[in-house]
Amino acid sequence: MTIHTHTFENGFKIIYEKPKNNSPLSSVQLFCDVGSVNEYDGIRGASHFIEHMCFKGTKQFPKSKDILLTFDKFGADFNAYTEKRMTCYHIKCNKEHIDDCIQLLSDMLMNSIFNKTEYKKEYEVVIEENIRNENDADVIIDENMDILLYKGSSYEFYIDNIIFHKKPLKYDDVLNYYKNFYIPSRFVLSIVSNNSFDNIKTFVKKSFFMKQCNPNNPFLLKHSINLNITPQYEIQYNLHKKVGIITNLISIGFRTCNDLCSDKYALKLLNTMFNGLSGKLAILLREDNGLTYTSSSSVNFYEHIGDFVISAETDSKKLLKNGNKKGVLPLIIDLLNDLIKNGVTEKEVEFAKKTKQEKMNIKREDSYNLAEHNGKEILIYGDNHKIVSYVDIFETFYKQLNKTHINNVIKKYFKPENMSICVVGENIPSLNIIKNECEKIM
Repeated sequence: MTIHTHTFENGFKIIYEKPKNNSPLSSVQLFCDVGSVNEYDGIRGASHFIEHMCFKGTKQFPKSKDILLTFDKFGADFNAYTEKRMTCYHIKCNKEHIDDCIQLLSDMLMNSIFNKTEYKKEYEVVIEENIRNENDADVIIDENMDILLYKGSSYEFYIDNIIFHKKPLKYDDVLNYYKNFYIPSRFVLSIVSNNSFDNIKTFVKKSFFMKQCNPNNPFLLKHSINLNITPQYEIQYNLHKKVGIITNLISIGFRTCNDLCSDKYALKLLNTMFNGLSGKLAILLREDNGLTYTSSSSVNFYEHIGDFVISAETDSKKLLKNGNKKGVLPLIIDLLNDLIKNGVTEKEVEFAKKTKQEKMNIKREDSYNLAEHNGKEILIYGDNHKIVSYVDIFETFYKQLNKTHINNVIKKYFKPENMSICVVGENIPSLNIIKNECEKIM
């Protein structure tokens, strides 16, 4: 598929793709090059809070409900999220409303008024969100794992956490952070639509995104992302006792490659083999041993490093033993050792490729997935990076993979010196007992 890009004089970027189908729906996603990795002590949590504040009013739409009602008038599905590396505002609408949505979005992001009354009110909402996360075992274990996997770099810090708000974020500091990062040269507008690229450019030209801002802001230069990860030489551990969580959540993570390394596609295909009701984890832990209801694996890739994480939740009494049989942790270690020693078969790889292809075929029918892929690619790597359309990814990167590729990445990354273990629960085994099982890894 053909992807079009355009950069305006003020640095604002557009990336556009026409969908394969004739759907009247358009996906509009605005990416801002700011996330928790850009934060520093005293301002941590600001990226997430600003995401909230951009919905709280502009001069044209002074109240939050004015913005919300306008989106609803267009029948648009809209929301936002903050990641470590970026913030995204996403809209799905009928193509006849795409101009209106771009204008409203540009007003929200460029002209947020940061009303002090709304600031205080929304700050309490964000605190409530963080309090909820304090009781979410999945959030706790994910955050603990990132601290180990990305130790020393900007990626070890939470996107947001209640500990950041023991002292309230100062209004002037947050406003200054917003003004310094929410500038045209740090924005990418990703659109997948049957509306023409020329029309999209015309819509953008009359939006607030065309404001002139200084692209060489000294504030930004002082707060660059730290990618200097602390070297690791042995397995790392984090055991988190949390009253009220009667199960044990366990995650086994490995440091892997960066986002531009071709190994990531073999790792993603291995991830496919682990997941799903017919995946390696579910068959081993649920079907064969009746130990878990939920188990999964995940992968993440950033500019400097990535991760492969295996997770499961079980009765705390079954983490190590299941009667006279092995429990969840030793079974996962056995699975990893078998993969390291014997690898995967060509039949397993071909099955995983077919599964991956069909799942990607389903996802590519949704313009949201295409727009998100394109926007993230150009935000991080810029115009000079050749972006492969989501539609073409399987043929380009997955089709040629074989068991040698998969077995190579298993041996390369599934090593003790890349490995981290996290456990969360009210009743968890001692560190020595956990170590005794984990150090059986080859």
